[in-house]
This record gives sequence, structure tokens and C-alpha cells, in this order.
Amino acid sequence: MRSQPAEAEKMILNLSKFYRTSLSGDPLEDVPLADEVHLQQLYLDIEAVRFPNRLKSVIDLPDVVSDVLVPGLILQPLVENAIKQGVAHSKKPVTIKIRARAEYEQLKLRVEDDGDSKPDAKSKEHSNGIGLANVRDRLETRFGSEADMEIIKPEGGGFAVELTMPLLSDNLP
Repeated sequence: MRSQPAEAEKMILNLSKFYRTSLSGDPLEDVPLADEVHLQQLYLDIEAVRFPNRLKSVIDLPDVVSDVLVPGLILQPLVENAIKQGVAHSKKPVTIKIRARAEYEQLKLRVEDDGDSKPDAKSKEHSNGIGLANVRDRLETRFGSEADMEIIKPEGGGFAVELTMPLLSDNLP
């Protein structure tokens, strides 16, 4: 980074924003989905400096769900896993996608990567990891049986986790 001062400065600013935002929020409070996704984009931008030729990100956040309330930092362990298991273990470029949609009275949030698949180790690490267990426990504590977490292993490789929770918003009828 010494030979790239502009990129180093950008990364430091993103890191500062990321820590300021994540540490100032109460993880027990709900936040607008747009804020949660913005925080994850900062994190992905920071990681893109580590993996400049291997990490791409796609955010699909329709306006209709941007104000929906979600537990703070609910996506962070999913994005961290995608970096750790998808990008760090892959020799090819990996795309991490964060997608949100409303379906009936529920919010569907999906984090996926298209990294190289390691069937035995990867599925075990992903499904039994502390981060995923914490997400599952937080959803159950907050929403009970109204929430779900599904682990998906796409046919073409990679890994995905889809969260389902009630649509909560101050702006919904």
C-alpha cells in the first residue's frame, strides 16, 4: 500500500466508517436494511483491497425494501463467511451477492458467493460455523418461528445463505 497512497487512504477511511458505524449501533436494535447493506458494502470495499483481482460484489436492494427493519449486523457473519470460504480459498475471481426481496409478508435476504466449492470441508465449516449459528440464534430469538435460515449449495458451486423474516417497517401500511 506504500506505493498506492490514494488507495491506502480510501481503505483507511472505509475502515474508519465501518468501525464507527458497527460499534456505535446496538446489535439488539433493528436498523433499516439500507443501513445494514451499506455497512456490508463498506466491509466488501475493505476486503477488495486485500483481494483486488479476486473479489467482486453485487448488491440488489430494491427501494421497496430499503426501509425494512432488520436486526443490526445480521448480514456481517454471512459476508465474512463468503470472504473466508469463497474468496480466500479460490484462485479465480469470486462474486459475492447480497440480494433482498419482499415475498408476501416476508423479507428474503440472500448472501451468496460463486467461489470454488470444496464439498466436504466447505459444507461442514459453513453449516456448523459459529457465525451461522449466531445468525440462526439471533433470528430465532428476535422472530421465533416467523424466521428461517436456509443453507443452499448451488449446482454450479459456491455457497448461499437465505434469511427469511417478517417485513417490519415504520413505513409499511
